[in-house]
Amino acid sequence: MFLKIILTAIFIVIFPFLVIPLLFSVMNYLPDVFSFFSFNLGREFFAEIQLNSYLTLYLSIISIIVSAIIAISLFRFERQQKRREKEQQQKQNKEMVFFFFERAITQAFNSQQEIFWNSFDFVDISDNIFSRINSIKSLMNNEQFMLLNKIIDKLKNTYELERDDNYPVVRPAVDELMELITIPVYSTFQYHLKQSKSVWDLSNKDTIELYNILAPDDKAKIYSKDKILNKDGNVILETENELFRVFDSDGHKICEAKIFDFEGTLIYEGEFENHQRNGQGVEYLYNRIKTKEGTRQDGELVDGIIYNVLIWEDKSLFADQLCFLADEIYSFSSPESYDGLYVCSFSVNNGKRHVIDNSIKPAELAIENFKMEQDLFDN
Repeated sequence: MFLKIILTAIFIVIFPFLVIPLLFSVMNYLPDVFSFFSFNLGREFFAEIQLNSYLTLYLSIISIIVSAIIAISLFRFERQQKRREKEQQQKQNKEMVFFFFERAITQAFNSQQEIFWNSFDFVDISDNIFSRINSIKSLMNNEQFMLLNKIIDKLKNTYELERDDNYPVVRPAVDELMELITIPVYSTFQYHLKQSKSVWDLSNKDTIELYNILAPDDKAKIYSKDKILNKDGNVILETENELFRVFDSDGHKICEAKIFDFEGTLIYEGEFENHQRNGQGVEYLYNRIKTKEGTRQDGELVDGIIYNVLIWEDKSLFADQLCFLADEIYSFSSPESYDGLYVCSFSVNNGKRHVIDNSIKPAELAIENFKMEQDLFDN
């Protein structure tokens, strides 16, 4: 900067010495040109100019140069000032977005550590945050921008559901958020992986990229990990060549083909492919009550058996969807409440259900047998 000032000063001082002789040389030819219009005017005008002080012309040229430099400098300073203000505003918006992004996601993940809760006081995401996201759009590509908006929208929805005392749907909303931001196997092994130290240990590649874009300079970057530990330091997830191996808190490997709900109850045991239920498998309710078994394709049962489904006497379903006896049994308060109901099993062939005729029994008898079996299981 100091060298630049010195060079500019030298230019201002020397430049007139180069320009003035050139000007006088040109002016010596101009009288002849002007004489075509008025001989006396040309001679008198230029004779008078050439009599002016050389110093006056020199100072005039310097004044013009200095004025031009000052004008250019002021223009550049104004542009830099506006750019700095824009960068500062963008930085503030980015910090605000990161604050809500990090805090709300962490809080949503921590809510999953609790098996039962009526209220968790989720972070309030206002509409103003979306305008701030729009102001930092240049920091991201289109896919990252859309993902960030989607994540923040789900966080906002979770807060609003709890605010409106809509607790039964808050946990599914959090599950949807976790499915969006975590590695593919999280939803499968949620019961075990929620024991990890931080949600950022389980974040997928796209979410980690967003975190690193939004994080302030004093925040350490996040990188994908080959091994993830729980709070006690035990391995709960190991990654190798994009294959995942899940361990329990004691370090024992869990079969990759088991799914547990958030309370740790086994709900599926079978074959997997592309993070979906593909191949042979069995689905359970609580106490390992079998509901479906057979062959799946892209998660859907295409060949197999569905057990203990409630139907009416005409073999129509008890409701618009499959209702299992074990799920509905405690909603019947007396024998009269299940009058006309039956229980049956379905065979599934090429994705189509068919009632197994010899499996049909009155609901009253099925309920008595079910309760006896559960008493034996509990004892």
